[in-house]
Amino acid sequence: MEHTWKGNYMEVHQISFAKVTVLNCKLAEVIVDQGVDITLEMVEEIHQCFLTIFTNSFSLLINKKNAYSTQLDALIQFGKLAAIDKIAVYAPNKMAKLSADFSANIPSSTVLNIQVFTDREDALAWLS
Repeated sequence: MEHTWKGNYMEVHQISFAKVTVLNCKLAEVIVDQGVDITLEMVEEIHQCFLTIFTNSFSLLINKKNAYSTQLDALIQFGKLAAIDKIAVYAPNKMAKLSADFSANIPSSTVLNIQVFTDREDALAWLS
């Protein structure tokens, strides 16, 4: 199946609360701004961003280098975008890992193909 690519590699999309960097035609890295509390409306915004970048299924590297929180309804909604294939969460410190492990284990997330990593290169290798 041929993949129709609409964007450029390493293209950066700045949305109201995060930066989305296109790493390749099936992968983007998301870095949420420091101190943000992600709401359901923000999830809709990032879903729209993903749909403008990708025409087929894609995977995500969620980089938790910044501290932020996510409302439960937003967390549940995030993984409901059918085009998301895999999600790797890069948690570079203990607090980020605790938060990521909790998020990855809520019932709505367990149906997703999601893994938490403390090394960014390991996360990228798993996604490839």
